[in-house]
Amino acid sequence: MEFKKEKVYTPLVATPTHNVSQAIKYGNLVFISGMVGEDENEVLMDGLEAQCERAFLNMKNVLEAAGSSLEKVLFCQIFIGKREDRTIANKVWDRYFLNMDVAPARYTVVAPTVAEPYLFEITCVAGV
Repeated sequence: MEFKKEKVYTPLVATPTHNVSQAIKYGNLVFISGMVGEDENEVLMDGLEAQCERAFLNMKNVLEAAGSSLEKVLFCQIFIGKREDRTIANKVWDRYFLNMDVAPARYTVVAPTVAEPYLFEITCVAGV
């Protein structure tokens, strides 16, 4: 069986500024690009927790546009600016994933060079 790449798009999330898709479906998987804490009008939320919350909402919206859901997330990568940001990032993570039978695998990167003024970014791979 041969798979084709399929672009995923939703107007509920800001359009990427570079030649990047919000997500790509390939077979029964969807690969979500990095989601940050800005709304569909490119308004950046104020503060780490608000940016985390919006990034998760953006990821959820793109997953749903792809025919997937948070329950089907297999793996996430999280990027935070400082080690101490993990507490807030984990608090928001728990709002979305705490009560799942099987939580996604996760890799967290502390990256002080995350593009200002973004304080948080998340990407994932999910089943469709």
